[in-house]
Amino acid sequence: MTEYGFGRRTFLLAGGACLAGGLGAAAPAPVRQTTAGQVSGCATMQPGVTAWLGIPYAAPPVGNLRWKPPQPVTPWAGVRSCTQFGGSPWAPSGPMESFTPSHMDEDCLNLNVWAPPSDGRLRPVMVWIYGGAFIMGASQDPKYDGARLAADGVVFVSVNYRVGILGSFAHPELAQESPHGVSGNYGLMDQVAALQWVRDNIARFGGDPDNVTIFGQSAGAFSVAYHLVMPASRGLFHRAVAQSGAPLGKPSSYILLGNTKQMEQVGAAYAQSLKAPSLEALRRIPAKDLIKSYGFNWLFYPAVDGWLVPRSPYSMMAEGDCARVPVMAGHNHDEGSLFPPMGGGTQTGLQSAVSDFYGQQRDPLLQVLRQEGYKTPAAMGHQIFGDVVFNWNTIVLSQVMSRHVPSYAYRFDYAHTKPVNPRPAPGQPADAGAFHGAEIGFVLKTHQYEDPVRRSEQEHLMQVVSGYWLNFAKTGSPNGSSLTHWPVYQPAKRLLFSLDAHAQGLSNIDHYDRLVLLGQAMNNRVLEEEG
Repeated sequence: MTEYGFGRRTFLLAGGACLAGGLGAAAPAPVRQTTAGQVSGCATMQPGVTAWLGIPYAAPPVGNLRWKPPQPVTPWAGVRSCTQFGGSPWAPSGPMESFTPSHMDEDCLNLNVWAPPSDGRLRPVMVWIYGGAFIMGASQDPKYDGARLAADGVVFVSVNYRVGILGSFAHPELAQESPHGVSGNYGLMDQVAALQWVRDNIARFGGDPDNVTIFGQSAGAFSVAYHLVMPASRGLFHRAVAQSGAPLGKPSSYILLGNTKQMEQVGAAYAQSLKAPSLEALRRIPAKDLIKSYGFNWLFYPAVDGWLVPRSPYSMMAEGDCARVPVMAGHNHDEGSLFPPMGGGTQTGLQSAVSDFYGQQRDPLLQVLRQEGYKTPAAMGHQIFGDVVFNWNTIVLSQVMSRHVPSYAYRFDYAHTKPVNPRPAPGQPADAGAFHGAEIGFVLKTHQYEDPVRRSEQEHLMQVVSGYWLNFAKTGSPNGSSLTHWPVYQPAKRLLFSLDAHAQGLSNIDHYDRLVLLGQAMNNRVLEEEG
């Protein structure tokens, strides 16, 4: 899902992408060789950190390449200047948007690299996958700046990938074009191509291709979980971090898990609504118009297609048919606070929405919510939204992966004291607490301080949280000197690791009874240890 509503004021540009004027006339631009040609970068505000921006990792997916797997880049002669961000994927504008890129383009398959000074060693690589509900998102977003983590000794990569109707559109004619007989999942294919680029090129930027961590938030976290089960991704990464999201449970737009054949039927009907009777006609529609017509719909999103995503991600993980890499997964304390409440804030809507997910467990769930002190349909709807979309899935991800690999489960508990949503929907609280996406700036060290009083505690929390993530990328464990010990997840103990400004340590899973009801309703008793 998207991290909408906080506005640009919540974050600052951590290290600066490139200093104005680059390195200056007297200093040579750092040049690196890639498989497609040479690229030159530029200095950042972080001493010694160099950025290479907008490096193409696949051919422009335009014209006849629209809705096709990413194709190889055409090599270039000479040195390509990579001192500015490349085009960001086309995305709709509106109240869900938290950042507007300076330039959106269908030619968007590019990535960015931030690297520390070279000392002859290959550094751990961290590949960031942005969120945005697979409808929006851009690596250019200032809160995703990689300079400060690079200054801490890793090579940081951020990736653009196709989103919205350009990234997940499914259609029977597209399946006929495919040698695998499938359509959709183009954004996930883009991410695989970017990881292949990292494997083939990152050593020339000082990165270790045998120590790659993929991490992402919201739709980025869903992407990470998909990569854990996609055969095409196997061996391309060695650690995984999912921040608020995983496509586990029954297929639903809420958990961004679909069925390709059903989506192809929807795609054929949608094409007719656009008066585009053929793929040729669909590919002639300008990307901007296509995005405008699609808007913030969830008709198309990643799906089980029998090829890229062979089966239910939960089933594949449970059976061990997944990447055997250490995993960190977690959610924030108030995930649902920024979103419209499930059911729209009315009693009738709440009961209908809850019935869809909980079935016979609907009334027990509503009773549990009342006992917990949530009295209004809106208050209950916020909690249910957070449970269904983020909380339950990330705990399940930790639980099921703990059967195979070291798994570390967390909850981000640091609450903001000021309203962070400039455009609240009806029923949204003024104080969003530890809202969806609140941890990003602390992980990437790009958080903008709210006020002088809290600056010290927020600087401390940035060091703590980023420290855990950096340790995990370097060693496969978040633990290190000066940090509170974070034990591996043990499902039977029902404990998560709490990340807060004043203390870190094990804490009871919030609202465990609520989450068990959700698990029972989905016929997945994965929150309870067997036996």
